Amino acid sequence: MPSSNDLSLILTGKDEKYIGYDELIEVPKILSIDALMEIWYYINRVRFKAEVNNYIHAIVREFTLCARIDKGNSENLKPSSGLCSGCHFNTDKSICNKIDSILSVRVAKDLLRYSKALAWLLNIKEVDVNLVNSIAPFVISHRAKYVSRELEKAPFWGNKYEFTKHILEILSKRFLNREPCYDIATRFRDGIPNDKDLEILNNYAKNDLIVKYDILPFSKAVKTKKYTKLAEKVDKSVKSGDMKSLSEIRNKLIDDLEFPNRAFLINWCDQELYKQTVSDFTFKYSHQKDVWVEIATEFPSLDRPLKEALSKRQTKQIRAEDILIETNVTGTEEDSIVNIQVSGGANALKVRSLLENLEFIQKE
Repeated sequence: MPSSNDLSLILTGKDEKYIGYDELIEVPKILSIDALMEIWYYINRVRFKAEVNNYIHAIVREFTLCARIDKGNSENLKPSSGLCSGCHFNTDKSICNKIDSILSVRVAKDLLRYSKALAWLLNIKEVDVNLVNSIAPFVISHRAKYVSRELEKAPFWGNKYEFTKHILEILSKRFLNREPCYDIATRFRDGIPNDKDLEILNNYAKNDLIVKYDILPFSKAVKTKKYTKLAEKVDKSVKSGDMKSLSEIRNKLIDDLEFPNRAFLINWCDQELYKQTVSDFTFKYSHQKDVWVEIATEFPSLDRPLKEALSKRQTKQIRAEDILIETNVTGTEEDSIVNIQVSGGANALKVRSLLENLEFIQKE
């Protein structure tokens, strides 16, 4: 709320409802839509460390998990109404007993999106946990419904922003303490667990809801010979850079609906194919027809979707066998910038080769 002095200045000024805004003092337009579209494209390309993925998941899950009920589907049973009484997890260092509401998937997406934007603005090449922590209070504080008796204690006195920072400090310590469990989950994912890994997870699960409800069940689910054998094959293909084998594994998993944790393996293949084949190009809009014809001649299935994607200002994704193309048309003037990113398997490498041979296109 403005101070008395600020309110005085506001009330004695001209009322924009009657006369409109003063062009001399209003916030000026500083970006064109073309520039904004290009900025969004580059923000989306900002990479993030593997631990950031786990940390954002940890934030959402710490605010959401409960040992007794599904908080998202309960209207009356809440920590503020006595839900936590007698619960093993009801301690000062717990987070679940201080929050009545849950966080949605949208929060996870916003945390990553705004962390990437801040990284781009500060010219930081990669998002880390510290960057997420700097954004998180602004993303979470107005969305979370805290238990009043916790929020109104000293030194917070009802300040949700400061209380959120306090919660995140606890959460960060718990995240660091849980690090061995994430390492164990990675070993299970890769099909190379140690003999005592499940025993360690079971011990952590006694005092950690994320280990109990997320990491431990996942590790048990993939502890099968069928999964382990294929995971080892994926890992071997990744380390050797064998994109053909990786692409074949992915395509077989798409068809095998009964394979355990197939969604996780498909995503793993997609991420590795992306990392090892991704290429970015830029060109002026005046050449968009040349790019469309060059690719469509070799890949007829991309003819119509690529033509549509390049026809107006927009960002689009186009999928075909072993190919993912992302286009970002910032405008339709001749000098407007068009960004195009190619990733996937063997066919993606062919598309990349076609683009590299065009004189007017610039590879980034």
